[in-house]
Order: sequence, then C-alpha cells, then structure tokens
Amino acid sequence: MTADFLLVSDDKYVKNLGICTYSVLHNMCPVAEKVRIFVMDCGITEANRQRLRAQAARFDNAEMIFYDIDRKLNAVVPKVKTRWHRAIYGRLFLNELPALYEGMDRLVYLDCDLLMDSPVTELFTMDLGGKCLAAVTDADNAPRKRVLGIPDDCDYINSGVLAIDVARWIELDASRRIIEYINSFPDALLYPDQDAINYVLGHEIVILPPEYNMMWMLCERDIPKMLARIPDFYYTADQLRYALFHPRVVHFAGHNMWSFDGITPVAASVFKKYRALSDWRDEKRRFGSAGEFVRFCLTSVKRAVYGDYRQANAVRRS
Repeated sequence: MTADFLLVSDDKYVKNLGICTYSVLHNMCPVAEKVRIFVMDCGITEANRQRLRAQAARFDNAEMIFYDIDRKLNAVVPKVKTRWHRAIYGRLFLNELPALYEGMDRLVYLDCDLLMDSPVTELFTMDLGGKCLAAVTDADNAPRKRVLGIPDDCDYINSGVLAIDVARWIELDASRRIIEYINSFPDALLYPDQDAINYVLGHEIVILPPEYNMMWMLCERDIPKMLARIPDFYYTADQLRYALFHPRVVHFAGHNMWSFDGITPVAASVFKKYRALSDWRDEKRRFGSAGEFVRFCLTSVKRAVYGDYRQANAVRRS
C-alpha cells in the first residue's frame, strides 16, 4: 500500500509542518510500502525545504514532494476578507496532483497543526461507498448548518483530516465548485474553505470516529458539561472519552501546538514526544508576553495538583 498525504504550508508554519510530517512518517512508514507526502508550498524557503527533505530521508520508504502554488494562489485565491491565511485554499488544487503521479487513488489531507499518534491505514482502505471523502464532524455542526443552509441529512465536518477519493473529487469538479461558492458568498463564511467543502460536498461525506481528528476544543475534563453546550452533537460521551485518551490524530485546531495553555495532558504529551524525535527538537518554546508565561505556570501547577498527567497516562495504558 502506498500512503499519500497532502499538506499545505508557508514558511511561517514550517516548524508545525516539520513536526507534523515527522509524526506521519514515524507512524506510517513501518506499515506502508511507500509514504508520499505532497506539500502545497505557499512560500517555504529552500533552506527549510532541504531541512524537511532531510528529515524524510531518515525513512527508507518515504518521499516528500513540494508543489509550488504561490503564484497560483495569487491568481486564483478567493477574495474573502478573513483572518485566515491564504494557505487554507491550497488543498483545493489537489486535482492537479494525479496528472503528476499516476495511480493515485486515495489521498489523505492533513492540516499542519496536528500530530498523528497511530497508523491510519484504515483511511486508505475503507470503503467510502462511492462518496468523495471521510471526515470527523465539527463541534460547530448545528450552528454552521443553519447559517449555511446545509440540509438536515448532512453533517458539518472539520476539514483538518480528509480521506479523499481523488477520482470522485475530480469527477465532481469539486475544486472549481468550492472556489466558486467561496467567491459567491464571502460574507456568510466563517471558515471559508471548510464551510464551502461542507456545502458543496454535503451528501458526499462519510463520518469518521472522533479519534481520527481529536480537536483540542473537545479535549475537556468534563465531557458531559461540554456536550450540554453543543446541541445535537454527532458523537456520544463514550465516543469522545475514548478518543480523548486514544487519539489517532491530535488536532490543535488553531491553538498553538508549541504552547501548552488550554491543551489537555494527552495532547501535550503527544506534542512533546514528536518534537523530541523530529529534526525540530531544538526549537524552544517562546512566550508572547509575561501574562502568557504566568498562565503557563499556573496551568502546570494545577495539572500537577489534580494529577491530570498521571490520570491521562494511566488511562492510555489501559
């Protein structure tokens, strides 16, 4: 089995890309015949490209391919006023990859602010039933469906992890339709690319268990209390509790993975593990302000008092 992954980054997020791709290689290279990581490059320096290639070269069956889309984004990127970086649109050009690499069947897209902590071979072998992609539902499921007018029989997914049937994506002309939707309704979109993927491909989505995209906002100590704030959430408390302590993919979902504030012990331990193993092990944590440093210290003390790390490690071993 060849495991093909797609990520998007610019030079600002290259250290996230570095530790993320290491976690992919660490978990997938032992179980796949070949692992190919395609990087939609939105302005990564040549020095950092070489650093990423050198890290991938530590694995005999790995290949990292950079695809420069900087100019393409300048020409095509939707003109939406948003706080998100234009790199979020990089995945929309995946339809150009099969022209370069014949035989690509399944492609797994990953945001670069997540870490894999277990092989995800099922994402390459599962039957999608003729549909386009598989993903985990988002905590914003109900409100985003209402705002966007997504049918009741569809679910609103988080686009951080997408297992994509490439042929079906091309057959549906998904890239063009998604970009057109974004440009047609710029004022209604909170997460432009994610909102558009949900609206355009709503009936083409298979729902995955939450452990395949365990988002930090779901990683709370009191899961029932959290569910009470989210009406009609797709997953049960038992499903979320299992995913919390047995994540296949930990997604920091906009939270700085290099900062442990607000992140659960499991997520923090996964980050520390792969940072130590990756070629970014010497990157130091940087605090943006004195207040951020104080909050970090208080959080660490609270976790020590409540025994969060001991509890998390005990549950994960069970």
